[in-house]
Amino acid sequence: MKTRSRAFTLIELLVVIAIIAILAAILFPVFAQAKMAAKKASCLSNLKQHALAYIMYANDYDDMGVRQGVDAGGWIYWFAGSGKPLGFMDPTEYPNWGRDTYPYVKNLQMYESPGAPKDNNPVFGYISNNPKAGNGSYAANGGALGISLTSFSDSANVIYLQSKNTTTREAIVQPTPLYPLGTPYIANGIDISWVGATFGKGGNYAWCDGHAKYRPRTGITFRNFGIYGTVHCHQPGCTDVPNTTGLTDPLVNPNYWDTWGTVDVGLI
Repeated sequence: MKTRSRAFTLIELLVVIAIIAILAAILFPVFAQAKMAAKKASCLSNLKQHALAYIMYANDYDDMGVRQGVDAGGWIYWFAGSGKPLGFMDPTEYPNWGRDTYPYVKNLQMYESPGAPKDNNPVFGYISNNPKAGNGSYAANGGALGISLTSFSDSANVIYLQSKNTTTREAIVQPTPLYPLGTPYIANGIDISWVGATFGKGGNYAWCDGHAKYRPRTGITFRNFGIYGTVHCHQPGCTDVPNTTGLTDPLVNPNYWDTWGTVDVGLI
């Protein structure tokens, strides 16, 4: 007696394919979320090291925090590394927070966030062909640079570094103190949309007391940059607000370059 082997029917194959497709549709977003969570954790670890490097630098330099160089007119060089063959690590570049804290960080990869895509601009974009080049995904708070750590009234609530949305060859400073205008110093560029939104509507931050933490962008106040009093803005739809106001939603913020306020980390 002959036995017949039973093959799958077309209907059965289609049902199996449909089940696989449904499972894939359910699981792929979970995998994507897990991957993003891993990148976020890695970025937070980087910023924790930078927060500690900020303090260690000050311990070695008579309590003075790392600074950013200024040009001949006294204006802070806020985009150090732009156009340089080695980015912010280039020996011909102005002093900057990236290169000067490197002896304490000791790993150039810690300046890069896995959640910030590499910018391909030929002038300021990511340098991929040189392992000694400085590429950065973080921006320093100019109000916290070049000052004594004892001058802080509340260092746990003042930002040192915030995450950028892309990785470039620059050690950027934002907000930027306008030194030639004299004291009390004012800083501009407080509410710009290309920082603080590396992970959805928020980003990781390093704080001046040495800790690091994720915050939604709207949960960061102008006071967290050392701004006291009122924050001003002259663009349409941008009004003066107290320093306790949170930053704007990164998805709708039109990039308020001209937001500015008086900065003094001892008065917040």
